[in-house]
Amino acid sequence: NLTVATPQPLRADPTTTRFVVVNRKEDFDPEEWQLLTAMPWIAGVLVVTADPSWRVVGEFQAMAAAVIDDDPEDSKSALMKELLADIDAEGDSEVGDDSQSEAEMFSALEQCGALISARCTTDEAVELRAWVLRVARATAEARREGGFLGIGSVAVSDDEQSALHKINAAISA
Repeated sequence: NLTVATPQPLRADPTTTRFVVVNRKEDFDPEEWQLLTAMPWIAGVLVVTADPSWRVVGEFQAMAAAVIDDDPEDSKSALMKELLADIDAEGDSEVGDDSQSEAEMFSALEQCGALISARCTTDEAVELRAWVLRVARATAEARREGGFLGIGSVAVSDDEQSALHKINAAISA
């Protein structure tokens, strides 16, 4: 039996004289897609757990707002539009595994980074990584850290800054 592949949209890559395939949801298997949709949530949880406090609710609210507030219509790539649409459609459904350790979450982000590097166009990779880092930064900046009654506090603690660097390294692999 002969199967005919569905043509994928092509666009010119400005850095070369070749055309590149534009990725869509159907270009990824279900496990890969689930990993990509979980990526911003994992990054946010890693920031929250880097410097936990009694005000963790505000950080989770900031994380959710940063993920959900991105408008798919503002996205440049079809891949990003589909990711945001799927995350929006999931609503309050459970994403990820609450029992994952920090090492397992960083490993998942490294898998995402490798998947992005291997399968996404340069533009898609830049957009996806920037999105995840935006979510992580918004989570880190949700509450001021340290000080007394706001005096001497900082927007992002050293532990959160360290987590942001590790997240960047993991998704840039």
